Amino acid sequence: MARRNFPLVLATVVVIVGVGLVGTAVYAKLSPTAKHTGGSGGGVTASPSPSKSPEPPPPPTLNGDQKVTVATPTGGFFSWAFYDRRTDKMTGSANSATKTNSTESMIKTWLVSDYLRRLGDKTPTTAALNYVKTAIINSNDNSATWLYKQDGGSATIGRMVKTCGLKNTKAQPLGWAYTTMTAQDAVRLGLCVGNGTAAGPKWTEHVLTLMKQVQGTTAAKDQQKTTGGGHWGIIDGLPKNLVPETSIKNGWTMLYKDVLWHVNCLAIHDDWVLAVQVRIKPVKASLGQKDSAGLAAAAKICSTVAQQLTYQAPAA
Repeated sequence: MARRNFPLVLATVVVIVGVGLVGTAVYAKLSPTAKHTGGSGGGVTASPSPSKSPEPPPPPTLNGDQKVTVATPTGGFFSWAFYDRRTDKMTGSANSATKTNSTESMIKTWLVSDYLRRLGDKTPTTAALNYVKTAIINSNDNSATWLYKQDGGSATIGRMVKTCGLKNTKAQPLGWAYTTMTAQDAVRLGLCVGNGTAAGPKWTEHVLTLMKQVQGTTAAKDQQKTTGGGHWGIIDGLPKNLVPETSIKNGWTMLYKDVLWHVNCLAIHDDWVLAVQVRIKPVKASLGQKDSAGLAAAAKICSTVAQQLTYQAPAA
């Protein structure tokens, strides 16, 4: 009986084993992660997951904790202040809260903002909008004087101090350009313009856009009696990714009173505000505003501060 049934039992075992092999072959063919290990055993293992590419480093930005090592010009003055809008932290040179510089054309950012905000619901005339535009883009002094008078003269400086929370800024009887201000107050002014307080919600973007369209260089050909090229300074020291995002307004005059260039650089970004103040001897005082070498030297100081504050975070 047992001998007679042996072939049947053997056949059954072969069928079972065969089914198992077929199942394994089918699984190996259908499974996207299966991988044959080779050898006579016919083993199958899962393929390893592909490794993720490393995250690229974040783009460079400015950081007030970076060290600034710019030397004060011989016989001149140097101050800088940086406000980090991400952390509400103010940093700067040791004299940035107490020592002042005449603002020159940098204060035009306030003159246009104050004028536009105080219009309320009124629509400015075409002429008025042209004064606003040229005061920023071309640093036109006549346009700024028109705005200053519309703003009430020295009363506008008082409003600036109160509205922007300035701590060491004073109006001067000679006019808007002679207003004195610390580097930290210049940063507060920039923040006041950038956050919409100065020009109000209706006009802030317009002012910041004009400040991105500033034209002209430090070259003598761009410096005229009542207008001047002002696209230089901090903007030249920024990483390329920050340039289109940054609004600027510089102020500069070679004053015969002390025979020094009085230069201010202001830059406003969504993440920070930077101000640099310089007084420096002209290369040729007889050239006045045409002393392009003296102005260029001051502009270089502003750009160097921006370069030294640049921070590149490591890759994650």
